[in-house]
Amino acid sequence: MIRLLTILAALLAILVLAERSVTERERAHEQLYGTLRPLVPIEKGDVTQIVAVAGNGRTWRYVYIDSSWRYPAYFNAYIQPQRIDHLLNSVLQSSASIVSTESGDLQRYGLLANSPTLTLLNTAGVPLMSLRLGRGAPDMRASESYVQIVGADTIYHLHANAAHAFDSGDPPMLDMRLRPRALPSKSIAHISFSGSPVLNTLHREQIESSDTPAMPGAPPTGPTYIWKGAFAEGGLRECVANSAYAYVGFLERLSWSELRNPANHLADFTSARALYLADEEGAVDTLEVGLPSEAGTLLHYRTTGQVAVIPNEKAALLFPAASALLDSLPKPTPYERVEPFTPF
Repeated sequence: MIRLLTILAALLAILVLAERSVTERERAHEQLYGTLRPLVPIEKGDVTQIVAVAGNGRTWRYVYIDSSWRYPAYFNAYIQPQRIDHLLNSVLQSSASIVSTESGDLQRYGLLANSPTLTLLNTAGVPLMSLRLGRGAPDMRASESYVQIVGADTIYHLHANAAHAFDSGDPPMLDMRLRPRALPSKSIAHISFSGSPVLNTLHREQIESSDTPAMPGAPPTGPTYIWKGAFAEGGLRECVANSAYAYVGFLERLSWSELRNPANHLADFTSARALYLADEEGAVDTLEVGLPSEAGTLLHYRTTGQVAVIPNEKAALLFPAASALLDSLPKPTPYERVEPFTPF
């Protein structure tokens, strides 16, 4: 009887230990696979180069130069700050959880040998991380995705989708605005024209605004502006505000279709056609305008040193006719037809 009780006690102890072991393994599994964590402990400021490789093998290298991301292989083109921020924030600041460590699951999550990769490097060119991008979770348009650190078996569910940073351009993510969004700039308040037979200057004047709210409880109204043009014929005249704002907005979002090597084109800007764009603090950007050709019109933006090509239909609007400022414009305006508003 005593022997039987001893055997039963031993079996009970074994069962208790086995259950504890299973529970601990389950807890460890849940902790491993259920814990949210950053992919890698890398500071965003340490990343100064990014190499992106597409599924077809196309490779693009972006470099952080003078506080802006650039693409050196195409005349140091600027990169759209919203897109590069999305890419870096997705990879470095978003949380991730482990979904598998089995190599047999790679295809299921879209992590193949030819899947796109991102490599982040520091100033010395030393790789900090190389990441393979899988499919979106649950699909390609989803805001989350599956990724794998190159050289490791672990598959992560990343609570972001870095692939959404890329547009369809080649190279992608280029900021094609003549006045790059990466550069700090204020609203244009004064424009001087060189070479315009119609207009000498266009400037903004503030009308004194009342500190008294328009309605009880409403905040005070902000400053109100009018625009005045100094015309070759007719002198100084007040412009239609919406027409003037439409023109200035066109200049602020003006985009190029091609960049050129500045060293090969400086002689093309000897015709004394230029716009001098002054902001509300007096800082002046100079935009030199070449003569139109079949390929388009060359522009030299001295602030960045870049020489760009724009379609002739855009160039024709750089020096506005008097009616474009003194009359109301149709909807959509001529400026919106050639330079639509874009989300990026």
